[in-house]
Amino acid sequence: MEKLQKIKVKKSNGEETEAEVLLCFELEKTGKKYILYTIGRKNDQEMITINAAELKEKDKGYELNTISDDEWKEVKEVMREIIRNEE
Repeated sequence: MEKLQKIKVKKSNGEETEAEVLLCFELEKTGKKYILYTIGRKNDQEMITINAAELKEKDKGYELNTISDDEWKEVKEVMREIIRNEE
């Protein structure tokens, strides 16, 4: 999969915002591609939030789709593995 650094994310209301891509990967178990990205928003603890979505190629770009609960468990495990490897 090609490496992305910045993407434009279009919300359901049509508003576009720029996001920084943290990671793109494919899960062997599902055969689907996923993306982790941030738009720089912080939560109540002042930590930057990370968004995750299924990444589908579409026409001349990509479409970000909601991840099912079962897929989310797998994506969280990838995130945990990355954190463990960085420590």
